[in-house]
Amino acid sequence: MKNYNVLSTICLGIFIVLFSLMINGFSFESLGKIAIISMFLFPLLGAIFAIKGKKGVSKWVLLLLNVIALIIIGYLLLLGFGMGEA
Repeated sequence: MKNYNVLSTICLGIFIVLFSLMINGFSFESLGKIAIISMFLFPLLGAIFAIKGKKGVSKWVLLLLNVIALIIIGYLLLLGFGMGEA
């Protein structure tokens, strides 16, 4: 499979859907921990796929967007566990 940019875009899209559901107050019920872990893993996988992707502007845009998404969810996890602000 040589279409790593498409896989990176799909991972970013899944993260955006899960993140928007979380922001709008959707109840994941017993799957809450799995949803939070997947919101951390999808941008990580997307960044890895973007690094492996074809050279060009889209590679760097996808890498930047996935890294930003990873930083955002990482910071929210730190805030959730009370370590974000000392």
